[in-house]
Amino acid sequence: MLFSLTGASGAGKSTVLAHLARVAWSEPIRCVEFDSIGVPAGADTAWRHGAIEHWVRQAVEAEAAGEHMLLCGQVPQGELLAAPSADRLEGIAVCMLHCTPATRSERLLARGEDPAAIVHHNRFGEWFLGHTLDPTYMPDVIRVDSSVPMVWERWADWGSGDPRWAAEVIETDDLSPSEVAGAVEQWVQGELATRVHR
Repeated sequence: MLFSLTGASGAGKSTVLAHLARVAWSEPIRCVEFDSIGVPAGADTAWRHGAIEHWVRQAVEAEAAGEHMLLCGQVPQGELLAAPSADRLEGIAVCMLHCTPATRSERLLARGEDPAAIVHHNRFGEWFLGHTLDPTYMPDVIRVDSSVPMVWERWADWGSGDPRWAAEVIETDDLSPSEVAGAVEQWVQGELATRVHR
């Protein structure tokens, strides 16, 4: 199974990953960071399509070895579901970390982000939330031409509220890093337990 811990910049993903890598999971889980494969200068949505497909294939290999994968990165749900190899996975579960624009701005400035770029991060963050909650929300943001044969048809006709479009959303504004990590750990454990009883 592929667990996707996602969200826009500043939501708290990288901080959580260090905690998750130390958890004694009930089943083997590989915890990986999306950007660990390297992000080229000028990386765009089309580049991300290829990177997502790379990680989906890695998750398929992990499943073959008897392991799950927890992927931490900026991965919109629609792109993940449309990745060519996604239908080879036993399952996909998505958890999005979200914060308000004010919190995102504060966090990104504290880590040295260009102030001129903050408005763009905040716009993407708000789109990310809308997309995670509703497959009909501005899908053209991610449905761009790329060299990867994305299968948008898997979810193109799903409407708002479709149970197949499911994600956990954790608001991180008022949570400490350890509290966010605990919430994500609880989510993963719950998904594992649900999977066992299906």
